[in-house]
Amino acid sequence: MKTKYVGFAGIILFLSFFIYGFKDFNDTPVGKKWLKVGLVQHAIPISDVTSIGGFMGERIRKNRENYLKTFPIDQYMDFVIERTHKDWTWVKAEQHGKWLESAILSSAQSKDNTLANIAIKEFNRLIASQEPEGYLGATSREIRTPEKPLRGMDAYELYFVQHALLTAYEQWNDQRGLVAAKKLGDYFLRYIGPGKAEFWPSDLRFPENINKKLAGHSAIAGHSVHYSWEGTLLIDPMLRLYQLSGDLRYLNWCKWVISNIDKWSGWNSFSKLDLVAADKMGINEVQPYVHAHTFQMNFLGFLRMYQITGDTSYLYKVKGVWNDVAKRQMYITGGVSVGEHYEQGYVKPLTGRVVETCATMSWMQVTQSLLELTSDPKYADAMEKLLWNHVFAAQTIDGDCNRYHTAPNGYKPEGYFRNPDCCTASGHRIISLLPTFIYSTSKNAIYVNQYVQSSAKFNKSMGFPLTLMQNTSYPEKGDVEILVNTEREKTFTINLRIPAWCKTPSVKVNGKLIDNIKPGSYAMLTRNWQNNDKIQIQFPMIVQWVKHEHYSKNIIKRLPGGEEMYQENEGNNPPYALMHGPVVYVLDNIWWNEKDPDCPKDVMNDVKFIVNDNPNFKEVDIHRSDILGPVFEIPVKLKSNKIKSAIMLPFANIGNWYKDPNNKPEKDSKTYSYAIWCDRAVE
Repeated sequence: MKTKYVGFAGIILFLSFFIYGFKDFNDTPVGKKWLKVGLVQHAIPISDVTSIGGFMGERIRKNRENYLKTFPIDQYMDFVIERTHKDWTWVKAEQHGKWLESAILSSAQSKDNTLANIAIKEFNRLIASQEPEGYLGATSREIRTPEKPLRGMDAYELYFVQHALLTAYEQWNDQRGLVAAKKLGDYFLRYIGPGKAEFWPSDLRFPENINKKLAGHSAIAGHSVHYSWEGTLLIDPMLRLYQLSGDLRYLNWCKWVISNIDKWSGWNSFSKLDLVAADKMGINEVQPYVHAHTFQMNFLGFLRMYQITGDTSYLYKVKGVWNDVAKRQMYITGGVSVGEHYEQGYVKPLTGRVVETCATMSWMQVTQSLLELTSDPKYADAMEKLLWNHVFAAQTIDGDCNRYHTAPNGYKPEGYFRNPDCCTASGHRIISLLPTFIYSTSKNAIYVNQYVQSSAKFNKSMGFPLTLMQNTSYPEKGDVEILVNTEREKTFTINLRIPAWCKTPSVKVNGKLIDNIKPGSYAMLTRNWQNNDKIQIQFPMIVQWVKHEHYSKNIIKRLPGGEEMYQENEGNNPPYALMHGPVVYVLDNIWWNEKDPDCPKDVMNDVKFIVNDNPNFKEVDIHRSDILGPVFEIPVKLKSNKIKSAIMLPFANIGNWYKDPNNKPEKDSKTYSYAIWCDRAVE
């Protein structure tokens, strides 16, 4: 362990090392001997990403300092340990698992001893509270029975607890994490299986449940309107448990779970994924009310099953669904989910309950997993779009909270500051995972998937001393410099992702131009690398207006349980958005002079863009180091037909919810309005 832990918690961790033995991260049984299919790309250990700077580095730091280290985790761990919870709600019990994993990852990357010690303390409290049968949730024993071993939201909550335990095992080399994860897995096996409890979404049983539309809550798997997929999401951590333990019982249980999805749903929804992959059906059609986040958590399990079994049908299904969602249901910012589900056609409302932060998290993980399995750069391109747009837009500028939904057009600060719930917790987990998406390796090769001011060591991953350093202000500018630091000459490959959006990229090595650099591919640089070799990359970025495709105005319809569904209503005046390279821009009236009588109250309806084919806007310096740029001054047309100048910034900045830190608006107010999409002014 390179990180020096101090205090009583550190002593406990050291003793666990003494008892169980020290074990290098890369030597943990990552399941290689249990896998039929290996990864094409392996993300480097998060602790080997030694620094992250620029806008991303600042937001990661704020997430660590202003959320993870200030969050009252003791209070939420107390709630779990007391185990008196009997309600269905998803609020309190979804905190401890996500916080623990986030704290472990964030402290490992930053070498933050203070956060590490808090995490160790809470980890020790959690595993000390584990019941003899293995249960680690918040639900009272009074309402848990063999017929109902889980409260409705337990599956979600324990999904993240099991992942946190396995992350503790991997990052800290602490066998107690694996032991506790196995005990929890054994609890699932003991009470859920053939002849035991199953993941039925209602009281209906097969075949009476065929093609039945449901409502309400299921006994052990959350919303019944999600039709059985909420319990089955446990296959993801359970298969990770199998990968790390080699215990066939967990694999066989997951096979049984998957084999029953069609029956439990009553809609043959697992089998229908093949029709989605064949482009014969939309993902929204496999069953009513397809919940985006829940399905994506299951997809992560399917991709693990592909690795373990070599059965390509799992990969075929997930790739097919990904293509369908990316084509129809992915916003310009890279985010997904409409009212927390997938909609029909190209329905993507601009306002309201859209792009749920939980769905952002699982969509990023599915996309990254597909990248690692296939090395197709289109997945890294999608990660870039989501990373530099919606991920940070959902986070407050201070990093102290994350929004539940972050619509392209809307108001703020309303929606950012909620009591802790599933999405506030998912937000900090996303930010903690970001360092794992930058670099990866394969045999004698490195992949640079995201361009971020950063440095990383590849000693473990490549087997010899090697450091790469990126110097860049990307995506503000398209210039990237990568410096190679190695103690001896070595021949290997550096694969640079060339974004599909960039039409005229260029790459130089030590000043020599490299030929045949193609957008939407990897530039493979194989050579005998020496110390201080320099790679220079240019991604020329153009400013352009983008017309909304498949635009429709939508009517909201609510289900009895409160879920929002949408009905298309044809729109004949598509709005426009502004982009600079991969970055989406927003007109946010927080930057308007509020004393100006023309200050728009509702940007989406009060402002129209003056669109031209070759925009060339003046850059504005707003003297803020915590703002992602560049900032452009553009002409707009107001309701009064006046032409005014306004500034547009990257959408990632909308988490800025106050002008004066000493005079902040009420946190539930609609003080400022913003819009990515506005109508085009008629000339």
